[in-house]
Amino acid sequence: MRFTTCSDRKTPRVASVALLVLALTLFSPLIITLAFIVYIWTRFQRAPACRSDVSKVTSLQAGTRTMAEVMEILDSIPFRASVPGPISTMLSTLIDLVPSALAKTRVTAGIVYPYPSTFEPIVLESHDGTPICGHLALQSDATRRPAVILASGSRVSKNSHWLLSLALEAYHDWGFHVMAVDLRNRGDSGRCSEAPSSLGYRESDDIMAAAEYLESFGIVSTVGVCGEGMAAAAALLAAGRSKLNRPLGGGVVAIGAYAEAGSEVERLSGPGAFSLLSSARRLLARALWLFRILAGMPEASLDLREYIREVPCQYYEIEEADLYRKASPARIMSEMKIPCLLLHAEDDLMSPVENARALLDAADENPMVAAMIVPCGGHALYGPATGKWFRLALETFFTYWGEYGSQTDGIFELAGIEGIEIFGNPDN
Repeated sequence: MRFTTCSDRKTPRVASVALLVLALTLFSPLIITLAFIVYIWTRFQRAPACRSDVSKVTSLQAGTRTMAEVMEILDSIPFRASVPGPISTMLSTLIDLVPSALAKTRVTAGIVYPYPSTFEPIVLESHDGTPICGHLALQSDATRRPAVILASGSRVSKNSHWLLSLALEAYHDWGFHVMAVDLRNRGDSGRCSEAPSSLGYRESDDIMAAAEYLESFGIVSTVGVCGEGMAAAAALLAAGRSKLNRPLGGGVVAIGAYAEAGSEVERLSGPGAFSLLSSARRLLARALWLFRILAGMPEASLDLREYIREVPCQYYEIEEADLYRKASPARIMSEMKIPCLLLHAEDDLMSPVENARALLDAADENPMVAAMIVPCGGHALYGPATGKWFRLALETFFTYWGEYGSQTDGIFELAGIEGIEIFGNPDN
C-alpha cells in the first residue's frame, strides 16, 4: 500500500505560527516574570522616603479603639473588582508560577523577585530552634512606628510578586517597619533546616519568634502580621497565644484561612467536585512536585494525608489527631485578645468561604474578631481584580491599630541591630 500526501504551500506557515504560539505559551510565565522584575526595578529603584505625616493616623486613634470602629472605616472603602475572581486567581498564579517552582529547591529559592538593598536578609531562631529566614527593612529615622510581618502561603515564598510588592508599599508608602518571612520548609528557610511543614502548628512559633524579634527594637511600637492560606492559620494560632499588647498588639489579618486543619486536609486529598480551577490547582501541585523531584529534593507523597502521617507527625513526634487539633485556629478564636480581621471572598474555590464563617462562629461574639467577606476576588484578594482595595484595607487596619511615638536619640544602638545575622548573598 502506498500512502501519498499532497503538498500545501500554507503548511510551513501554519506550522511556524503553531510553533510560535506553543513557544509563547511555554515561556509566558518567564516572560511575565521578567516583565515584573523590570517593573519593580524601575518603580522602586529610587523610591522616596516614607511619609512622615501621621496626622491621619492620630485622628483615627482618637479615643478608645475598637474593632467595631475600624470595621466602619473599612466598610466605607469602595469595593470594586475589575475582573472575575477565578480569573484574578489564575492570573496571580501565573505571575508567581516561576517563583513558586524555584522556591521548591534550596538552590533556586529566592532567585526571582529579589528584594532591594533596603531590606536586609536575616536569620532568626524559632521557638523550637528551627532557623527562619526573612528580609527586614527598618525606617531610617528614630521615630517609634508600627511594624508588620508578611508571610506567604504554602505554595509560594516571600519572593512571590504579591508579597514583595506589598512589602515595598508598606515600607515606602505606609511608613512601617517591614519583615517578609519564609516560614519553615518555605523558600530560603528550607535551605537552613529539614523541619517540615506542620499545617500552621509549628509555623505559629515562627511568627511569634519574628514578632518578638521586632518587638526588641526600640523604634518598633507595635507588631502586626498578615498571612495568606496556611500562613493565615498560623497567624491566628500565634494571635491566640499573644497577650493584649504584645507581641502582636498591632493586629492580625488572615486571608483565606481555614478553620479545621483535619477537614482541610480531607478536602484537599479527596477528589472533590469537578471544576476547571480545581483541576488546574491539582495539575499545578503535580507539576511543582515533579519539579522538586527533578531538582533532587527529597521525595514527598502526593497524598497529603499520607504525607502528614509520615513526615510532620514523625518529625515533631506528635499523633496525627493531635496535630490536626493544634493546627486548627477554630479552637482558640473565642480566646483572642488582640484584633483579628478575617478576609475572604465568596468565590474563593481554593479555600471555601465556609471557613471564614466557621471561624467567625467559633469566635462566639468575641469583640476582637471580625470578618470581611467580599463578593468576589477569588483566593488571591491581592490579585489584579481587587488588589487596590486589598492594599488600602490592609493599610487602614494596621494604621488604625499601630502606635506612633516621639524620636529617641541613639535608639539603633539600644535596639541591638548589631545582632542581625546576614544570610546568603546580600544582593538576593
